[in-house]
Amino acid sequence: MALPDLVLMGRAAGAFGIKGEVKLTSFAEDDGIFERVGLIYAGPEPGAAKPFNVVGARRHSGRLLLRLKEIATREQAAALGGAWVYLRGRDLDPLADDEFYWFQLTGAQVLTPEGRLLGRVETITDAGAQELMVVSAPGKPELLVPLVDEMVRRIDPDEGRVVIDLPPGLLEAQGWEEEE
Repeated sequence: MALPDLVLMGRAAGAFGIKGEVKLTSFAEDDGIFERVGLIYAGPEPGAAKPFNVVGARRHSGRLLLRLKEIATREQAAALGGAWVYLRGRDLDPLADDEFYWFQLTGAQVLTPEGRLLGRVETITDAGAQELMVVSAPGKPELLVPLVDEMVRRIDPDEGRVVIDLPPGLLEAQGWEEEE
């Protein structure tokens, strides 16, 4: 699957200190990627994001602090507060054959082993104990599926399919019909 031009990797949360460090809520599994890549894009959406050169990064109180070449003051850093932070898809770390990036599943069909189409992947989120896949279907409530081996039988980002085998009662508990 081709990687998109820009991939969402975090959100700027304002300024830290007086020298223009930017607080970042990182969505990356490895925060070191920002410093390794050395270039981020920040803005309200990918089409309006502007490039910034990363000259340093450090962790502080659960957040990543970035020093950016183009940001020298607290006021400039504060102005980035709320901006989404992106990396270029081509700059992401390569993955093993059985790994995937969350964004690669967005829009994928979600099927049962019998072939019943439940809907499409809306997003994946980290719920703490495990990752959750949010499945949407017209006229139905969101379906939350834990991404655990016991329920996920196959993930194929290239084909845009996820096969899940849910325990009895999980669909009904979320407002779905067990069988259609």
